[in-house]
Amino acid sequence: MSWFVGQEVAVLREAGIFKVLAVEEESLLLEDENGFTYRYMKLEVVLRQPINTDKLLLKDLEAKSPSVSKNVAASRDRQLPLIDLHAEELSIPSHLSAHDVFLAQISAFKNFCNEQSQRRNTKFIVIHGVGEGKLKQEIRQICNGAVGISIHDAQWSNGAVGASRIELLLGQFKGF
Repeated sequence: MSWFVGQEVAVLREAGIFKVLAVEEESLLLEDENGFTYRYMKLEVVLRQPINTDKLLLKDLEAKSPSVSKNVAASRDRQLPLIDLHAEELSIPSHLSAHDVFLAQISAFKNFCNEQSQRRNTKFIVIHGVGEGKLKQEIRQICNGAVGISIHDAQWSNGAVGASRIELLLGQFKGF
């Protein structure tokens, strides 16, 4: 297969649409729809084939209004699953010590990661709050110590970094 810059491709065992940024001897530098770049071996990349949907019959409610269905689909693509790790959002009892709350938050984070992996979701948001950053720091350390998972800052409110975007490489992530 001959690859060229700008070509839309897919990656085996990964979700999403990628664009070729650079062609190297044995690998390709790709960019996903969110602007993140990855390097994959050429053997893992396939040409993306568009499917003609003009002749498909839509049976759900969105079929009644084509303009609405396109807008709904586009907004759905931009929404990512998320978990809010604030104690009150997780219904953690208020009588627990700060350390026990922290451990419950870490456990909820790990369980959510495992759940997203099982659902084949490659990207999601974790709201950890701005605070002193201990929870964010621990989550970062967990992600950096595991294979197939990466973490990036995500602006969530008032310009503060109280959330992180997590990305899973489904073929490599083994869960917690």
